[in-house]
Amino acid sequence: MTGYSRTLLITLAALLAGFGGFNFLVDPYGLQGWAIPGVNEQRTRDFEDGRRIQVGHQLGLTEERSVILGSSRVVDGFPRTIQSWPGGLYNAGMRGTNAFELAHAAALAGADPDLRCLVIGLDMWEFAAGEKFKPAFPISRLSDGSRVFSSLRATMAPNTFVRSVQTIADNVTGAGTADPFPDQYPAGRQRDWFTGTPRGHPGAASLRADPARMDLLFGVLQRLADSGVQIVGFLHPVHAYNEEALFAVDRAGDYHAFRAEMAERFAALSGEPVQACAPGGQGVLWDFAGFQAPAVSALPEAGATDPHPTHHEPAHYRPRIGVTLIERILAGDEDGEFGVRLTPASAAATSAAIDQRRAAYLQTEDGELLARLTAQYVSGPAPAPSSWPLTPADLRDVEALLEDMASRQARLSREEAS
Repeated sequence: MTGYSRTLLITLAALLAGFGGFNFLVDPYGLQGWAIPGVNEQRTRDFEDGRRIQVGHQLGLTEERSVILGSSRVVDGFPRTIQSWPGGLYNAGMRGTNAFELAHAAALAGADPDLRCLVIGLDMWEFAAGEKFKPAFPISRLSDGSRVFSSLRATMAPNTFVRSVQTIADNVTGAGTADPFPDQYPAGRQRDWFTGTPRGHPGAASLRADPARMDLLFGVLQRLADSGVQIVGFLHPVHAYNEEALFAVDRAGDYHAFRAEMAERFAALSGEPVQACAPGGQGVLWDFAGFQAPAVSALPEAGATDPHPTHHEPAHYRPRIGVTLIERILAGDEDGEFGVRLTPASAAATSAAIDQRRAAYLQTEDGELLARLTAQYVSGPAPAPSSWPLTPADLRDVEALLEDMASRQARLSREEAS
């Protein structure tokens, strides 16, 4: 080896070590847990990249004995932890996630013998046949289950360097990150969000739920159930201005068929929980969607600056709704206003009730405006549906994660020890 080649290799190695060392020291995702004043004391970027890196790392390390999974609706609709849930509930929501990533996260969560209950928020979009994962997924622990190697991958990722620089800048300047849902809004901002939502309704015409992804996720959930974990599902309480999308493009039949299938799949989860968190048995499903009370709350006034009482914007509900949802699940009671137990026996009747509530809402002032806006936007051609089928390798990867699933006996042993 020539002197030039040796110098080049040493230089490259030094740069690589410096790059990784900088990311390791700043630790923008909070994987190492230390705080350095003026550097990362205010960890402003740990929820970036869809929270996949942080959530994958934290599964199995949290003190909470239950986990709630789901999309950004879970991220923004619930506190980070919910102590009123028996044993505590850790918010493991990830922005833009889907059934493929949720299956990986559920399998990882199941490796913790202290896990007692898994709560999961769902809607048709989680099962769409589009992309299988977001860019941060391959470098996170969700992909292979290894906390060590995922930490190394995250440390050496260029995007982590960007987050490290942003974290330092935020701590030095005190700027932090902009809260997408602040305590005060410019006048008219929220109403624009609501009335602009029907612009995206044509995209619902291309939504295709993938049976293979349903099978994948519920296969993982059954393995969790076999190991003594109670499975609690719920359908998200989005606002009517969001939920109208499927009805506006003549997909009401698919909407109701999805509800019925979810009811069948949750009812089919067999086993006995080691320690149930909520009434209802091994697999429990609640429906908080379908034009129920929060969904038909009035639109923000044109000059409103205070946050809307129920929703950040039509697709995302506020934590006060998420906490109410949790309270309803724990109580196991239906009050006729918000939340119904969804079972194979109740699916048809509750679907008919949804149609009635929708028809009533469309007769209101806000509903009439929704109908006019929707008619304006859905007249054009629908986008072509996308499809990213699961491969045998995808299934093997999930099966490999399931090999580390804690057994029912391990959970019972922990229960006896505590």
